[in-house]
Amino acid sequence: MALPQWAVLLRERQRAQPSGRTADDIEQETLNELALIMREREVMEEKLEPSLAEIPRFHVAKKMAAGAGGRSQELQQYVNKIVQSRLRDCMASMVLETPQIDQLWRLLKQHVSPPQKPGRDCINYDDFCQVADIFSQTADRAAGAFFSASHFLKFPHDEYGRISVIHFFHWVRRKNALMRTRVELSAYDTAGNGLLTERELEQWASDLIPSLPALEKLSTEFFQFYKVTVVRKFLFFLDPKRRGKVSVREMLAHPILHELLELRRVDISTAELRSNWFSLEHAEMLYLDYLELDADQNGMLSAAELSNYRGGGLTYEFVQRVFQECHTYRNKESGQSEIDYKSYLDFVLAMTYRGTPEALAYFFRLLDMRKNGRLTPFEISYFFRAVLDKFEEIGEEPNCTVEDVTDEIFDMVKPKDPHVITLSDLLECKVGETVVGMLTDVNAFWQYDRREQLMGHGDDDA
Repeated sequence: MALPQWAVLLRERQRAQPSGRTADDIEQETLNELALIMREREVMEEKLEPSLAEIPRFHVAKKMAAGAGGRSQELQQYVNKIVQSRLRDCMASMVLETPQIDQLWRLLKQHVSPPQKPGRDCINYDDFCQVADIFSQTADRAAGAFFSASHFLKFPHDEYGRISVIHFFHWVRRKNALMRTRVELSAYDTAGNGLLTERELEQWASDLIPSLPALEKLSTEFFQFYKVTVVRKFLFFLDPKRRGKVSVREMLAHPILHELLELRRVDISTAELRSNWFSLEHAEMLYLDYLELDADQNGMLSAAELSNYRGGGLTYEFVQRVFQECHTYRNKESGQSEIDYKSYLDFVLAMTYRGTPEALAYFFRLLDMRKNGRLTPFEISYFFRAVLDKFEEIGEEPNCTVEDVTDEIFDMVKPKDPHVITLSDLLECKVGETVVGMLTDVNAFWQYDRREQLMGHGDDDA
């Protein structure tokens, strides 16, 4: 019976091999042959892509079988959803309901440790553990989340080694609310990666808004605009790289979420609402300002319309940079670029919180015309010359020159490189808000230029 072709070739190869080779020799020859094959493959790849000859290969992805890529991705997403669901169920089991919180308060009051002082209930570690044992009978998982030695040691101790009952109880309520919110947010994380997209944030906001007592007067017509107002602030502060998604963990740690959830309080005061970005009154004011700027009432803002923001103090050059960097739409009739309400809210957030790192990064992107991460005297002079032009437009004559203000700004910022200003320099100098105002807004520069006179008037009034 004739041997197959592959068997004949194998026999000839074996006969051609020198005798007396050990297993290690054969293994080494195999490795050398594989290395030669890999090197030939790399040479072919370098011919197709010359940069591979200089850039080292840090990672080579494993090749999947034909048609396996999609199935593998679907399987990974399915596993992520299962893990996320189980984690959410585990956290949900540790969240205390209102009756359990009331029970915990009664237990803490019943186990106050001596000596007792009027108006100051304290508890030592032994009584703390006793409360934990009793409470675990009705809330086993939850008790473990709040009662531990490390938790007890977080609080200040008195001379008897006790902690304040009221302080511990308030901490439990805050942590419980945080855990509840995390469970709620995780339910909208469809990818199971700990991130919420803009659409998922909008869905979360849509479900949350009706449950907030402070928004009971929110009309159906204004609902969508209010939802955008909520989501844009989260994206502005938690998505600085503009990826269109925010981290759930960062949301929980950021004051913005606390500001929004303050609207759950039925006893929130008018003064507190006045200073809350998410209050209905503030959201309606933002939208009314937008409508007033929209002179042609087409639902969008042109550069000329945005120039009237806050009395028209913004320079033409700065407004043009806003439209060059922001997402715009082309008006079919006029051919001009226009921004929508979302981009307008981003702009308002930057103007409102001008001293924050996120707002300074927003403005730096506008001032950095060459997109090289540096502001030179050219950029400073360019934008301030526009401020001087604005002064002439309104009939004012400032007693300064472009060169003087450029030097003054560099002296204020004190950059590491005396010839360029970076974003890090602007953040570290603590006067970034003032610098941005001087270069973009004639009213802000007027206030800076007359700061000593304004301070003098304030002292006289006092």
